[in-house]
Amino acid sequence: MVSIRLHTYCNLLAIFYIHLNTLTKAGPHDHVMTSAFQASLEGGLSSITKGQPVKVTHGSQVTLRHTYGRPCWLHSHAHVYPVKYPDKRGSSHQQQVTCYSFKDVNNWWIVKKPDANSLVVNFDDPEPIRHGDVIQLVHGLTMRALNSHDVAAPVTPTCQEVTCYIDYNISMKADILWRVEIANKETGGDEWNAINSHVRLIHLGTKAALRFTGRQLPAWGFHQHEVAADKNIVQKDTIWNVEEHKYTKVDDKKERDRQLHLSEMIPTKKTKFSFLEKFIELQYKMLTFADHLSPEEHLYSSSPLEWPLLDKTIAYWLDNKSNGQIHLVGNM
Repeated sequence: MVSIRLHTYCNLLAIFYIHLNTLTKAGPHDHVMTSAFQASLEGGLSSITKGQPVKVTHGSQVTLRHTYGRPCWLHSHAHVYPVKYPDKRGSSHQQQVTCYSFKDVNNWWIVKKPDANSLVVNFDDPEPIRHGDVIQLVHGLTMRALNSHDVAAPVTPTCQEVTCYIDYNISMKADILWRVEIANKETGGDEWNAINSHVRLIHLGTKAALRFTGRQLPAWGFHQHEVAADKNIVQKDTIWNVEEHKYTKVDDKKERDRQLHLSEMIPTKKTKFSFLEKFIELQYKMLTFADHLSPEEHLYSSSPLEWPLLDKTIAYWLDNKSNGQIHLVGNM
């Protein structure tokens, strides 16, 4: 029995090896995979893999993608949180920070050295960001800094609200310092690199991590996803990675805004990503991604542990209108 199962798992691994080495081109649903996986495909993420700098430094312009689970990017816009929520809780009325599921010019942020006045990269003496460094993140278009404080988040009140700070000239001071923690520094080094570094941003004032909560904001937040700060730091939803990346070369805001609006976000050239890395990520997505799509279990659904031996059928496709279905039936 053990040899049969071992043979089955070896066959499964071989099938995935053939699959991943044959299907090397990008497709319409690649966005569910991480940036590194997408960048390994032909036709995937050209603006990431071709010509952009690797090292994140003071003055870097970046888009920050939530690495695991639902694909979305750290985002802000000029709209503010409502003064009062329906449950009578109050907010700070600061600028909203969300996770947006589409590429957008409002996804750009500038990495700023806390005591520096200029946002331009010092090309004569660049300063790569390392594990443990303290930074500010300034929103590219509104020029307001990422902030958190002891105010409950809008949809997940057990977490802290995350905002872009607006100075209303009241007692609520700015708390805009964040410490960079590189979660995979043992394998990728302690310098913050675009795409491959898995980063946690820890709010210095409250020791809470920037987190994608997975919950959707109401209409006032345009149904984008909530971003909060969570004191439970070590979890998948607190990991982010830089996707698009370029260096700030001018201090003039109008010119910077013009360049952001012209930013290229169309994929084309692949980078290296090993079979084992692809295999592990694909298994993880197969195990978890359905949780983000539907809370209801299909009548004939099967668990991942049942897939290798095909103890039950695997539902591949369902048409909600006609109820037409395609199932895989085992022959072992």
